[in-house]
Amino acid sequence: MIRNYFTIAIRHLMRHKLFSAINILCLAIGITFTMIIGVYVMNQQDVNQSIKDVRNQYLVKSKWKVKEMGMDITTFGPLAKMAKEEYPTLVENFYRYNPVATVVSVGINHFKENIAIGDTTLVSMYNLPVLYGNKEKAFTNISSAVLTETVAQKLFGTKNAIGKSLIVETVNGAKQEYSISAVLKDIPKNSITGLIGVDYNLFVPTIGNQFYGGGDPAEGWNSPYEVGMIELKKGISPQQMILPFKQILKKYSDKNAQDNLEVELAPLKDYYLKNNNGAVQKMITALSFIAAFILLMAIINFVNINIGTSSYRLKEIGLRKVFGSVRRQLVIQFISEALILTFIAAIISLALYEMLRNLFGELLNTPLISVWHFDAVKIFLFASFLLFIGFISGVYPAFVLSSSNVINAVKGKIDSAKGGLLLRKALLIVQFSLAIIVFISALNVSKQMSYVFHKDLGYNKEQLLLVDAYPKQWDSIGVMRMKNVKQQLLQLREVKDASLSFDIPVRKPPGNITLYPQGQKDNNPLVLAVFSADQDYATTFGLKMAAGSFFNHSGGFIPAQIVINESAAKALGFSNANAAVGRQIQQPTGNPMLTIAGVIKDYHYSSMQQQIEPLVIIHFEDARAYRYMNLKLATDDFPKAVDAVKKKWKELLPDAPFEYVFMDDQFQSLYKSELQLKKATNIATALNLIIVFMGIFGVVAFTLAKRTKEIAVRKVLGADIKDILSLFIKDYAWLILIANLIAWPLAYIITNKWLENYAYRIQQNAIPYFTVCIFIFVTAFILITAQCLKTAVTNPVKSLRAE
Repeated sequence: MIRNYFTIAIRHLMRHKLFSAINILCLAIGITFTMIIGVYVMNQQDVNQSIKDVRNQYLVKSKWKVKEMGMDITTFGPLAKMAKEEYPTLVENFYRYNPVATVVSVGINHFKENIAIGDTTLVSMYNLPVLYGNKEKAFTNISSAVLTETVAQKLFGTKNAIGKSLIVETVNGAKQEYSISAVLKDIPKNSITGLIGVDYNLFVPTIGNQFYGGGDPAEGWNSPYEVGMIELKKGISPQQMILPFKQILKKYSDKNAQDNLEVELAPLKDYYLKNNNGAVQKMITALSFIAAFILLMAIINFVNINIGTSSYRLKEIGLRKVFGSVRRQLVIQFISEALILTFIAAIISLALYEMLRNLFGELLNTPLISVWHFDAVKIFLFASFLLFIGFISGVYPAFVLSSSNVINAVKGKIDSAKGGLLLRKALLIVQFSLAIIVFISALNVSKQMSYVFHKDLGYNKEQLLLVDAYPKQWDSIGVMRMKNVKQQLLQLREVKDASLSFDIPVRKPPGNITLYPQGQKDNNPLVLAVFSADQDYATTFGLKMAAGSFFNHSGGFIPAQIVINESAAKALGFSNANAAVGRQIQQPTGNPMLTIAGVIKDYHYSSMQQQIEPLVIIHFEDARAYRYMNLKLATDDFPKAVDAVKKKWKELLPDAPFEYVFMDDQFQSLYKSELQLKKATNIATALNLIIVFMGIFGVVAFTLAKRTKEIAVRKVLGADIKDILSLFIKDYAWLILIANLIAWPLAYIITNKWLENYAYRIQQNAIPYFTVCIFIFVTAFILITAQCLKTAVTNPVKSLRAE
């Protein structure tokens, strides 16, 4: 019996090659895109799942009443340790680290590396895989270091680096030596070593560490900038830690922390998905809906074409019923045909997936594994997915055709009660609506990205070369050395301007400063974001002054000067920028008065998702801290300019690596997920339209085949080509019009919801909506006209004779 089903199915598919090809191609497109998105989604959901006891692992987050008082992903260094020591029945383990980037030297070779200065519980707490060394005691002493196999290969030329030494340069100019005690297998993406968007693959103990000088930074209660993790005992919930954290803060921290800090525990199991306002989860959801839309359109095409072409098989169905076939056999027959067609489409989709996975992997910034490396779970899910698609695609046509009245079926008539025509039109409306929603959304995403990249940022990001300022020797000697390097680089004809700074416009500065508004003393202080820069920062970045000057340019460095932005001037109580220049601002007791040297116009120092807020800039010689050497290039020949700067850098700082990036690349990285979404929606729009128009092609083709005699009769009775074309066009015009009326409000709501993520955004207007409407109308009419024209100009005598 099964062999018979298969034989009949193949004959039917071969007899109607055009419609079979349309169905197979549409399903292949839908399955391929769904596979790509499915693998991507599983990759994203697998992040953190390899961590030991991940359901009990938490990040200790800080919720400040005044958000400028600290970062949410960091906390006081001793907090996690105290939780373990004072509440051992609740807390199983803890891990803390301070993420830094500095120069690591191996012999005469110098590298910039991201280092996690943390507890020695790292390997055991998270069960990180050890390639070489003792897994039970990865850190043998306070002078030992652990790294990953890739970093070991980079630094030492071999993965087995056990016993080899490296030197870490500290911010006070000292050098600290470590011996490699363990080498880890490369760590999968996770929210521990990759918490802040940078992967840390070199780990050293916090005890005895001299990077910042002054002892272990994890032991002080004066700075809430340590990353803290805890593992709770099994069965213990985060809510049970609320009171213990309050008691620890009351016992060890100052009143300011007790009054303003609320400790929260964020589960590591889904932290990656929910971090950054759920950016990854939103991307997964958006792509999943897009994939579902494309697949749904392919299924609708299948149902439409199968029902439309069903009249070709009604006599077959009638005769099979007369000769004793039961309905169940007919249903199995049609579902079998749908499964065979889906299987053929799946074979094509596997080939397409292999061809496109690297391209989409780059687009989604996630490697997509080959089908040859699918594990048992993925194979099972794919097979189940194909069975589901085949069943869904074939179930409605199967039940409609198998339930036809025997007499009507033998005559080749579909029962009018089944509403086949109405269903086909409804499905076409659904297709058009989905395509229009995705198309409008893609246009609005593109408009927002165009707005972001063309909006006046308040600074000039072009031709800005940002060099990591190593070595980080944050004292008077290090400051003087970097000032000398800056002056030497300014002698190059390729360099127009240069500046030293601690931050650049890619994020809200994490540092803060407490100031009192004008006329208020020791009352209602303001906590404002702050970073340090030298007097040439405004010139180098093209910042515009609202009043005053960007520090002192004529008489050299003047201590205790600050520059503020317009928002800060308003927050401090000044009526305008000019009123703020020269005024003194009070800090908390024990700190000097600060003089406002100038007010800069507000500029976007972070993503446009964030509102421009008050900002304070102090001179880098007051702070004695720097991270970037910012160079404004005087030429468009970037390779030549970079080579000249690199050569001079190596001459001035032979022991420091030369690491650089261009500001416009940094700016673009702020919108990585948005650019991914833009590309994905553009691809989805194209695929949606291809499937929709292929569906129209198939539906019109079999409609023309069925109405050939009707068209011939109309021509005999005097209808011309225009009348014949309008007969078909008006049928689809109404469908497209209804689809637009359905899609427009839905597209508006979806787009508006997405735009709410931005403090600075476009205002929706009617242009994208009418553009999509006109495009769909015109393209559909051209496609319909192209098919109808041949039938319309055919000699009616031939058509009637053929009948």
